[in-house]
Amino acid sequence: MKKAIYLVLIFIFLFTQGSNESKMYGDVSNKIVTKNQKITDQEIMEIYNQFIKINYNNEYKLRYVPLPMHKNNLPWQWKNKDFPRIISLLEFERFVLANNISSQKALAINGAADPEWYYLSTKKIVPTNYAKNPAKYDLHTLDLEEKDFDFIMANQTFEHIYDPVLCLKNIYNHMIPGGILYFNVPTNGIPHSTPFHHYTGYTPAGIGAIVKAAGFEILSIGQWGNLEYLIKAFKTKSFLDYRALKNPGFNDFGCPIITWIFAIK
Repeated sequence: MKKAIYLVLIFIFLFTQGSNESKMYGDVSNKIVTKNQKITDQEIMEIYNQFIKINYNNEYKLRYVPLPMHKNNLPWQWKNKDFPRIISLLEFERFVLANNISSQKALAINGAADPEWYYLSTKKIVPTNYAKNPAKYDLHTLDLEEKDFDFIMANQTFEHIYDPVLCLKNIYNHMIPGGILYFNVPTNGIPHSTPFHHYTGYTPAGIGAIVKAAGFEILSIGQWGNLEYLIKAFKTKSFLDYRALKNPGFNDFGCPIITWIFAIK
């Protein structure tokens, strides 16, 4: 009997110690939870209806039919470029112009040479390159001295990270209030950069969910793809430029290849 009482007292002591420890670190835990908020089914439906389903119309489907070749006027030429990136680039320009977006200080995550920068007026671009300095530029542990960016771009990156919400939270912490995040990712992508290719792609609703879970508010979500590109890309195991497609601009909502998002802190 005494032994049983003794064991109960030990259990109570250990339990209260654990509770005290939780209280000691409670503020930190609460901060993490508020930034990594649970996304409900209702919120997923709201993301889908407000930012994705709204695009399922003929104008969006045929927006780039025929392909506007007069837009191929940058030093970054379309020839030999993966075609889905062309559509995302055209949509980037469209959104930036429509919303008069500019930047004082931007962060380029693994993409200082991305063509989107031609369409964004910015006074300063701070480049990062994970390949050159993995310890400093790993998004899972990102902690730069500068945390006052008003625009951050991270294209074709999130399929290569294993904890996207954590990475987005770290990005969030490097932005000023009102700062804008943009990135595009494959939705159906052939394997590349193996073994550092963790996701074949994100759905449009998926990128909306992870961005919202990190604390951002969604501004816009887009997508492009068609069956012709999907079949040829996986058959040839290669990225295709516009010359390989009979009807490159056609957007088939049932065969997404790339998706992109604008969000705000």
